[in-house]
Amino acid sequence: MKPTKLSHSAFFALLVLFSLLSCKHEIVDQSSAEQELRQMEKLQIRGILEQDSTIIRKLLANDLIVNAPTNTVFDLNVVMDAFKQGYINYSSYEQKIDEIKIIENIGIVMGLEIVTPTGLTGNVGNTEKRRFTDIWMYKNNQWQMIARQATNIL
Repeated sequence: MKPTKLSHSAFFALLVLFSLLSCKHEIVDQSSAEQELRQMEKLQIRGILEQDSTIIRKLLANDLIVNAPTNTVFDLNVVMDAFKQGYINYSSYEQKIDEIKIIENIGIVMGLEIVTPTGLTGNVGNTEKRRFTDIWMYKNNQWQMIARQATNIL
């Protein structure tokens, strides 16, 4: 049987439908994603400065992984415990975002941060500069941080 124009159209429609159904990521509006990520970064800083574990927990994905400035890799549970105990605590926290890149439902934020540790955080009272990379995923209609890396600049 010779394929007809209708069967070509039906095949194309099925192919498009299958492609849409097989997507495992959410569609992100590129024009607003960068602004939303800037707001997420500001909220993260506010949560840290105010020592608000509720804000911080809402921002972090369950499968978060962090490469800390101490050259140690931590998961969500360790990060939240350290935060609640006062090991992630700063009297000042400035951030300069150099670049934001959106790839499908992933947002990558890179830049410079300048912090002044306080509390149980090491190097209390000294200003520290570091390069950072925060990786966010848009899932369930919200951005959540899935990974973070920070390196002190000596």
